[in-house]
Order: sequence, then structure tokens, then C-alpha cells
Amino acid sequence: MLRTTALGTTLAWATLLPLPAATQTPESPARGTATAVRAPERPEIDGVMDEPFWAGIEPITGFKQWEPVEGGEPTEGTEVRIAFDEHAIYFGVLLRDSDPSAIRRSILQREGRIDQDDRFIICLDTYHDGRNAYVFELNSFGTQGDAYITDESMTLDDWNWEGVYESEGRITPEGWVLEVAIPFTTIRFGDAAEPTMGVAFYRSIRRKNEELTWPQIPQRFRNGIFQVSQYATLTGLSGLRRGRYTEVKPFAIAGAQKVAGEANTEVLDDVGVDAKISLTPNLTLDLTWNTDFAQVEADNVQVNLTRYDLFFPEKRDFFLERAGLFTFGAAQETEVFFSRTIGLSTPIRGGGRLTGEVGPFSVGALALRTEDAEVAGVRRPGAWSSVARVRAELLPRTTLGGIFTSLDREGGHNRAAGLDAEARFWGSSTFLLWAANVWDAEPARGGSSTAAGQAELVLRNDFWFFELTRTIIGDAFQPALGFVPRPDQRRWGAQLGVIPRFEGSRWARQLQVFLQGNHIETMDGVKESHFRRLQSRLSFQTGDFASFEVSERFERLVAPASIQRRTLPVGDYTFRFVSGGVRTNESRTLSGSLNAQAGDFWSGTLGSVSGGLTWKTGPYLTLGARASRNAVSLPVADGDFTTHILSLDVLAALSRKLFASALFQWDDVSRTFQGNVRIDWIHTPGSDLFLVLDSGYFTGDLLDPRETRWRKRTGVVKLTYMKAF
Repeated sequence: MLRTTALGTTLAWATLLPLPAATQTPESPARGTATAVRAPERPEIDGVMDEPFWAGIEPITGFKQWEPVEGGEPTEGTEVRIAFDEHAIYFGVLLRDSDPSAIRRSILQREGRIDQDDRFIICLDTYHDGRNAYVFELNSFGTQGDAYITDESMTLDDWNWEGVYESEGRITPEGWVLEVAIPFTTIRFGDAAEPTMGVAFYRSIRRKNEELTWPQIPQRFRNGIFQVSQYATLTGLSGLRRGRYTEVKPFAIAGAQKVAGEANTEVLDDVGVDAKISLTPNLTLDLTWNTDFAQVEADNVQVNLTRYDLFFPEKRDFFLERAGLFTFGAAQETEVFFSRTIGLSTPIRGGGRLTGEVGPFSVGALALRTEDAEVAGVRRPGAWSSVARVRAELLPRTTLGGIFTSLDREGGHNRAAGLDAEARFWGSSTFLLWAANVWDAEPARGGSSTAAGQAELVLRNDFWFFELTRTIIGDAFQPALGFVPRPDQRRWGAQLGVIPRFEGSRWARQLQVFLQGNHIETMDGVKESHFRRLQSRLSFQTGDFASFEVSERFERLVAPASIQRRTLPVGDYTFRFVSGGVRTNESRTLSGSLNAQAGDFWSGTLGSVSGGLTWKTGPYLTLGARASRNAVSLPVADGDFTTHILSLDVLAALSRKLFASALFQWDDVSRTFQGNVRIDWIHTPGSDLFLVLDSGYFTGDLLDPRETRWRKRTGVVKLTYMKAF
């Protein structure tokens, strides 16, 4: 019945939609060349291109639409001029707009959601290898976001890299203007006397949901501006500053922390230092001593309704620069290296990380020492955590790599090693193959198979896609520095879908419909679970979208399992559910989302609803409220229960140098109100003064009324100062 409902809904949408554009994709246009011109003087980065030399530089024009019409002419013009001297490369950008008052800009926080504004992105493939690139994202304030692309792919974590550069934006009667100065000490590049780089630009006009690129990148390259192999060539650079470059960033921390159950208030006072050293133009060494992450934002609360560990993303800066180089395995499923395993339960004393390029090889190495610590009365000894990673380009868009990880601790060790290969072809199609093994002197669980591997084929263009995956994870495959929530499985997975676009429509932009499924057996060949899903999503020209899906899931429990402290007996469970949701354009002053799900759940039922509202009062204050509710009924003792999560996000800013974020959360599982406030003053480029307040207040019934409701209270001031020489 549910399958019929979902198919009927999808077909109903299809009958209302205009016919899609022709599915034949044009040949890739010539990618073009850009020339950098030596500047006779350093421009003042003020958002006003009044230096005489700017007028003498031939601008880059010829931007084409990525959305809504592939290769279409832009509704607004864009001009980019490139200059340089021995110290930096400069970009002067004129973004014409027929209605400057309608330019959307609301983000002053560095690394904020600049994609919600009109924005401009500069991408530099500094080694001209067609695989890796730096990303510099800006809005009309000049607010900065930056990232690093690894092998033509990115994750949200990659946006947490922070480079040191200058930028300023300004609204003018013609539109808006950007001036950007990127020091050659911020980016790494080859040692040629006249280095050639890859370059690409992206512009979004948010009120029109129009996206432009130069050079033109066809839709069959689904990564768009992040498809490094499609960049234009940047020439003209010469006489650039070379030699060693070092950044030293000492820090001092002061504060206090009171934790429930501990008699005394802990005084926090410490110093430490981070350093970045360019060993060669291609290799960078990061060192850290007495590492502290007091300024890192809090995790979002999650209620676990599964029998596996939840995934929490990495948020610590030391691990985020070029994080993509260290990825190995299936994301959030079989990660041989997952940096959050280091230094969360025991503090990091110090260590280092080496990253860079050696000829056709991308290399990375990491070694950190954690200290002994006592957690909940249990001693946790310190350990050495080490990782080595290498990738080599065999052919254009084809790489071969390897990884080695080791956790050396008191009384034993855990080591893992693996090889992976990836070929990218036909635009966005890929073939990925990896295999790894673990050697553990003291295995945490029984089992005999310590190996894991996966083969994945993805065929994709701008209209359809197909994916087939085969995964094997041994019952004793547990890399201590990795994340493997579900070992002991042999899995087949597949997806098939269509993604037609409606370039001639006034209201519909794209429909996505796909079938997805998997089949999982234990290493002994016993079926353990399967998953089937039919999903559809319709995107509108307004930037809003709606989605609908129907799913079926099978789980076989060979041992009792616990769901929120309710024990499920051994047996076979099949459950089906439907879900749907809507989200409005997040660039609007008021935006929101609503999602609902209902169906079977472990021989019981589950109904859930979640949603949120975001109010942009202007560039100085944004408020976001979220709420979710799960109503669960299980055929076990005390099987009827509900869970609720409420949260409020606050983003405030006085300027691009002084801003704050706050996250307030409450859930009725822990019955704790949690608050995390972080104020950041960038007193000089690359240097910060942080004020962090973190608290937890228990709202449930106390067994002993004399017990404090405060679970924790922390106040920390952290000062960093970067010195470059």
C-alpha cells in the first residue's frame, strides 16, 4: 500500500511538471585562460578599485549560467581582474546588479552560512593538478569563508579551514565590488619560476536563485565549481616570494569549571602554542603543544533511536585543514581514520602533522600524544596516535593511495593499514575500491575476520544516475582510530534515479526520483537486515523544495537489543514508514522547515515531527528555533514513550571582527538544559580572543533535594596571537 502511495505521489508531481530539457549534454567548452598582471603598487583592500592599474587590466567576462539554464546568459554582468606582486595575488571583482537594494547580505560571521547571501567564490588549483584546490568564498560585506578541495570532492568539514587573507566588499550604484588579497604564504604551490595554476569563479544571485561560473562547467559535472579538472588556466605569475615561512600562534587560557559530583571548582589556567612551518614550498608542518580546544562549538543534541553509535562531526581546527586527504573508507560507516577518537576523553599533550605535495604524490602524516586522565573514577592512560596517508595520481582523474594508523597504548596497540583507488570519468562517474586490515594486540571483541573492503561504481550525468556498492566488514574489524558502528556484515547496495531539470518552467527547477536499497548479511551468511526506499524531491525556482519518501526496513535480532533502555527480544522485525518535508529558501528574512514521519517501528509504531523557523533580523542578529518530537510505542514493558528536543541558535555580530554564537538546547531524555555561548574577537588577522561559557542544568526530579541541579558550569577566556615571519 505504501509503495503504491509513494509511486502515485511521484507520478502526480510528474504530470504537473513541464517537460524536461533535452538530456543530451553539450560538449565541454574550451576552458579558457586568465592572465595575472603585475601590479606597480599594492592596492588598498577597501572595496574601491580606484588604483589606476585596475583600469588597465582586461577583465574576465563571459560567465555562463550553471542554474537555472545550463550555459544560459547571465541576467547580470560580472567582471574579474587579476593582479599580483611578489607577496600576494589580488582580485578586483565588479558584480553588476540592476537592483542593488535587492542584494541579499546577512552574514558577518567568518565561516558563516555565506551561501545564504549573494556570494562570489574564487577557486585556485595552485599545483595545476586538476584534483586539489583552495576555495575563497565572499559576500558583499567581504565576509570570508574558505575551504580546501581534495580530489575534486568536498564535505562540510572542509569549510572549516581558515586561511589568512584580506577582503572588502561594498555596495555601489552599479551592484557590488570586491577586492581580495591572498598572500602567497597562505597558499602552497609548485616551485617553478613562472607557476601555472588552475582558476575558476562562481557567482550566485540569491533572489533569483541564479548561479554563474567561469569557465562554463557543464551540468554533467555535478560538483560544479568544485570540479577542479574543469578549471581555466592562470598564467602570468613570476617573481613570487619564495623560501621558508613560519606562523607561530601561542595561546593563553584562563577560567574555571565546576562539574557535578566534584567537590572543588577546577581552575583553568594554561598556555600552549601552535606553529605552521613551510619546510618546502610544497610541504607544511603543523606542530602543537599543550593543545586546547576550549573555543570549539558544542555538538547538537541527538536522541539515539538505533542500536548503533551516533556520528558527531569533527569541529577542531587542528584536524580540519586538508582533512579530505586523510579520509579513507565509507563516510560515517567504515572510516579507518576518524579524528574525533583523539583527545576527547584524554587531553592532547602535543604532536605534529605534515601535509603537502611531493611530485605526483599527496602526502599526510600525523602523530599526537595524549595524557593520562581519570574519567568517572576510571584511569585512562595516555597513548600515541599516528596516521600516515599518501595518494598518487596515476592518470588524469585517477588516484592510488594507502593509509596506516596506529594507536600505541599501555599494554598493547591497534594498527590498521589499507589501500584505495579511485577513477573519475564521464563527468561525475566514479569507480572506488578500497581494502583495509586491523591488527590489535588486545581486540575489544571476539571474531576472526579483521579485514574490510568496498567496491563502488557510480554512473551519473545530468539526467540519471546509477550506483552499485559491495561492502564487506569483518566481525573483528575495529580500527581504534576509526569509526565503524556496524562490523560483521556483507552488504550489497544499489541506487537508481532520474534528476530531470525544467529550464523552461517558471516555477519548477528540478525533480529527483530514486530507488535505493541494500541487503546485509553477517560474515557467516545469515541475513541481518535490508532497507528499501523510494524517494522524490521537487525543487522550485524560488529556492524552496518539498520531498516525499516511503521506506521498508527489516532487522533480525540474534541477541536482545536496547532502544532508549527498552529491551527488544530476539526475532525478526519488518517495519514500513512514510515521510515528507518542506523547506523554504534560507536566504529569506523568515524561513522554515517541517518534516514528518509515521509508520512501524520494531513491531510497534513511531510518529515523529520536526521543524524550525529562522529569522534574519538583519546582518547583526539571526535567531533560529528548532523542535522535534518522537512518539514511540513498543510491545515491551514501558514501551510507550516520547522524546522531545528544543533548541535555539543565536548568531550576533557587531562587525566582521566581533561576533558571537549561542546554542541553547533541552531534551527530555537527559532532562538537561544546555547552553553554549562563544564570543570571538579577531583582534588581528589569524588571531582571536574567545570568551566561552558552557553550562548544563538538570530539570528533572532530584532523588536527593540537596543535590545540585547544575551538571556543569564553565567559563573560559582564550587569547591567541599569530606571528608570521
